[in-house]
Amino acid sequence: MTTESKATVLPDNEKPLSAAEMLERATEGFNLFQDGRFSEALAIFENLLAMDASEAYFHTALGACHLALEDLDQAVGCFNRAIELDPTDITPFVNRGEAALRQGKLTEAAQDFNRAVALDPEGVDPLSARARMLAAAAMESAEDVGEAEAPEDDA
Repeated sequence: MTTESKATVLPDNEKPLSAAEMLERATEGFNLFQDGRFSEALAIFENLLAMDASEAYFHTALGACHLALEDLDQAVGCFNRAIELDPTDITPFVNRGEAALRQGKLTEAAQDFNRAVALDPEGVDPLSARARMLAAAAMESAEDVGEAEAPEDDA
């Protein structure tokens, strides 16, 4: 999240939030998410996005809330927007890959996981290790599905 000051407009004529206040709210949303309070976190990130739709992190966080709530199409939409805004962030690729995996879109999932790995070739980010593991699992599942769908030879 950027820390530059942005004047934001809040609903109900509340005063605009400074960048520090937005960061504080984002931290609150993150903590709620970590505590498994996904709907509450979702509300915070929806409000933050209403104030600053250009912040990729807000889209990623909102997508993570939707993913946790099993609203996969909404989650993918959020991750797509986050990737448009910041194609160098690993997180939305891993999360979008997880959504695709849950939707049975194994090839798309593997592509997202591989993209995340490519963004961190040294494996510094812990998410890239998760992406590597999920990419391998997605490819193995895709191969299993391909084998299961292949006609058997009765000869």
